[in-house]
Amino acid sequence: MRKKVVVGIFISLIFFTAILSLVSVSAATNSTDEQKKIDDAYKCLEDKAGTDCSTFSLEEKTFSLLADNLCRSEVISDSSNESQCWPSGSCKVKTTAQAVLALDNSGTNTEKAQDWLMAQNRTPTELAWYLEIESSEPTTCTVSYSGRDYNVNIGENKKISNNAGACLVLSQDDYWLRIAPSCYDEEFEVSCNQNFLTTLLFKKATSSTIHVSDKSSSASAEGTTTESVNSFCLADGNVCSYEGTLWAAMVLDSLGKDVSQYMPYLVTLADDNSKYIPESFLYFITADEKYRTEILAGQKSDKWWIASGDKFYDTSLALLPFQGEDISEKTNSKQWLFDVQGTDGCWESNVRDTAFILASLWPQSFSSSGSGDGYTGLDCESSGYYCVPSGSVTGGEILSEYDCPALYKCSTSPVQQQTCSELGGSLCSSNQICQGGTIISSGDSNFGESCCIQGTCTAKTTPLTSECVLAGGVCRTYGCGDGEQSSTAVCDFSGETCCVPSNSGSSSGSGGKFWLWFFFTLIILVVVGIFFRDKLRIYWLKMKSKFGGKSSGSSSSGPGPRRFGPPSPPHGMLSRRPFPERRILLPGPSQSPKPRLVSSHLPTGKSGAQKELDEVLKKLKEMGK
Repeated sequence: MRKKVVVGIFISLIFFTAILSLVSVSAATNSTDEQKKIDDAYKCLEDKAGTDCSTFSLEEKTFSLLADNLCRSEVISDSSNESQCWPSGSCKVKTTAQAVLALDNSGTNTEKAQDWLMAQNRTPTELAWYLEIESSEPTTCTVSYSGRDYNVNIGENKKISNNAGACLVLSQDDYWLRIAPSCYDEEFEVSCNQNFLTTLLFKKATSSTIHVSDKSSSASAEGTTTESVNSFCLADGNVCSYEGTLWAAMVLDSLGKDVSQYMPYLVTLADDNSKYIPESFLYFITADEKYRTEILAGQKSDKWWIASGDKFYDTSLALLPFQGEDISEKTNSKQWLFDVQGTDGCWESNVRDTAFILASLWPQSFSSSGSGDGYTGLDCESSGYYCVPSGSVTGGEILSEYDCPALYKCSTSPVQQQTCSELGGSLCSSNQICQGGTIISSGDSNFGESCCIQGTCTAKTTPLTSECVLAGGVCRTYGCGDGEQSSTAVCDFSGETCCVPSNSGSSSGSGGKFWLWFFFTLIILVVVGIFFRDKLRIYWLKMKSKFGGKSSGSSSSGPGPRRFGPPSPPHGMLSRRPFPERRILLPGPSQSPKPRLVSSHLPTGKSGAQKELDEVLKKLKEMGK
């Protein structure tokens, strides 16, 4: 029994080691294939740029510079007033911000363009602002602005008694004072005869949702607080550009500028501008987990994002704040991108989208190759540190001497993800689904687990398998790839194509899978053979005797012991020799499962094979006791 246990453990170790080897080989193969696809994409971008980028649009030049340091001189030449703003002759906030981002990443000085961006400040008219004065007991307050003082009383019910001049009018059932748009540049001083607190609130003029300013002030009796509206947008001409302000705020924030003055405008109008995926910009700037959750929950079919109508651009934008993070949403999108990548290495031969995909998901850092403005060329991550958004630097230290890809700062600490409970969700196990909610990544989700937000973890039901999958195919959105052909089998979603392996030829990937399955099958057969070696040995000896196998004591030539039985048949015919009679009574339906030896007629002189068979029968007899 002890011998069997040892053998079983040994076999299990062999099997487990073999499985680990197969997994390692598969992972290494996948890693090599993925790197080749990334290299192909960069090569495609370089081939399209050629020796110059003169045929590219400004947007294509800018993203090519951001991704692969291409078209730098062409981007600079497309500017107005020597790299002050872009495009030449018709400067826009968005294009200038993108050019600043790409040029700064290449090591080019962009201070002139940064100053131009911040000079485009305008006061947005879409926002309504309110002044709140609060005290734990009734109080009389004085509000001063434009050289005049106005007295107001705050009752026990927290209501304000009267207006405070033309700039501050009672509103919201007399709990707040609305600030007139013409007075947004005023500074309001407040003093009360009891302890009090002041803050500003804002909302979209047509919305009921109120946002509270991050800044509040408090003072003791007879003390003074000061409040002023600090809200701007960046405008093209005299019209606020929401998308332009998003890009500029993110870029300026990454360059160390204070962008808090743009946040009320961006936050308040986010719902009206969902096609720009504002959560991606806001999460980058604020590191607020609310925006992180909204981004990740927006992934479609566990593959892509689509808000503007361009899956490639939108997916790149949604994942831009997650460089350096290994999350399932990002992994899924990468696999989808590999599946739909063109044969030339690009995505739909689109220069802008291909460059943005590379810059977002597989970025490079090359600022030391630019004109040189204090860059040392020390790579952050290869030096053991972390490239993180500036808003995510909470517990670490910024290392300015180390280089990261565009928008990111080198920090001594990685991005700290919140746990599922901190996000207000529940962890679902691998055999559960998130019913009525959305699934996102969290800091404490292990392999097979998922964080369910605003839903309930329920047991999985048997999934319906599409006709395509049952036919051995894969459903793809952008047509079949190399080594595949379309099939008439139906997919789960309309617009998808069922792709099955081609009949002619085979790719290196399919060949690799064949050998993996071959070795896997071989291992199983070896294990089965070891476990049932005794029975197989009996069958082998019977077959060997039936078809004329020689005993260990016989020789094919030369003198030897005399054979008994009929003479040997002519050459080429099977020799059938009488086998000593042995009968093993197999258990019937009502018999004991233990084998029982009934009779054994053995000749006095035994051959080697006969002795071996005797040993087998002896073991079987002992096992039956």
